[in-house]
Amino acid sequence: MKHILQISSRLPYPLDDGGLIASWNLSRCLHHNGYHIDLLCFARDSAAVDASRKPLSSVFNSVTAVVKNVERQYPMTLLRSMLKRTSYFVEKFYEEELAEHLRDAYSRQTYDVTLIDSAFMGVYAPRLREFANAAGRIVLRGHNVEFELLDRLAKGEKRPWYKPLLHREARLFKKFELNLVENVDQVCTITARDAEVLKQAGAAVDPMVLSPFIDMDRYNADGDDLPEPGSLVCVGNMAWMPNRNGVLWFCEQVWPKVRAAHPEAKFYIVGKNPPPEISRLDGDGVVVTGYVEDERPFIARAHLFIVPLLEGSGIRIKILTAMAMGRSVLSTTVGAEGIAWDGLKVCDESNDWVSAIVSHLKAPPTVRTDAVEHVRRHYDWRKELAI
Repeated sequence: MKHILQISSRLPYPLDDGGLIASWNLSRCLHHNGYHIDLLCFARDSAAVDASRKPLSSVFNSVTAVVKNVERQYPMTLLRSMLKRTSYFVEKFYEEELAEHLRDAYSRQTYDVTLIDSAFMGVYAPRLREFANAAGRIVLRGHNVEFELLDRLAKGEKRPWYKPLLHREARLFKKFELNLVENVDQVCTITARDAEVLKQAGAAVDPMVLSPFIDMDRYNADGDDLPEPGSLVCVGNMAWMPNRNGVLWFCEQVWPKVRAAHPEAKFYIVGKNPPPEISRLDGDGVVVTGYVEDERPFIARAHLFIVPLLEGSGIRIKILTAMAMGRSVLSTTVGAEGIAWDGLKVCDESNDWVSAIVSHLKAPPTVRTDAVEHVRRHYDWRKELAI
């Protein structure tokens, strides 16, 4: 049995956003293939770790968590990065306590692989080299090309004070990320497109494309009732800026015209951490749920599942889970990147979105068995994998 030390930016449970689903199912797949995994990660609080012990123990041999909510913004960390002329994310994700746990892990166990789960945790790569014999092969699994996402956010940012900060971070993190991918033993991108973006940026790497995995049992659409007529559903962590920006754009540019054409239509905004500007959208057919323990009943309700992303990178797990449940999906081009399914409806202009939605809502809701089979064939987590 091979031993892996997995270093993740967040505790991969509960499964309440796409990044966590991607991390969890990769770990399950590796465990399924005989790997023995120790997890080292951040967690928002100790209660979250205690509540997740049972499911985590089904995959991980051990779990060591450092308490820090990495979804928060840290103004003093930003100030420190400005003074040091370094990346904010490099400063934010490095904690000496986690580095100490790394040293302890390598003193107890010699690993075949150290898996860096996201570029943000690449801040520990220099530490891994200090324990080369115990660390084994160093493998980076990128969830996105982070500098591309930051660059897209900067280009779309409207706030004049925030835009230069995003441009600065995109520039600094690009330098960090390109150096990182050239100084690990293996790079795994989540899509072939991400691999190409790294190469075009000048990285001398040959990435392995490691697509995300979906639990087809969890998202089993067999026997489901038909979707609720007239219901649009969007799912995601609303504190993540691309989700927030996309929902605001949709509600300003698209929803009023859809509502005028279909007064009975409803739009469900489903996801944790909605900021005030999202919460205020509740009403006039819009339902802002906030955190839900299980997103599946809302996906099942969708006459049309929508992904109005204006910025992004990597792949949208939410599209794959909606497809696994047989729901029709409408996305922007950015949202649909990395997914090769002919049944995915894609458009970008607001008027095209209105036309596509109005047309779709005129037809009775259906379950897309072709979407279910596509995900089952390409993304089911029960497959052979070696890293």
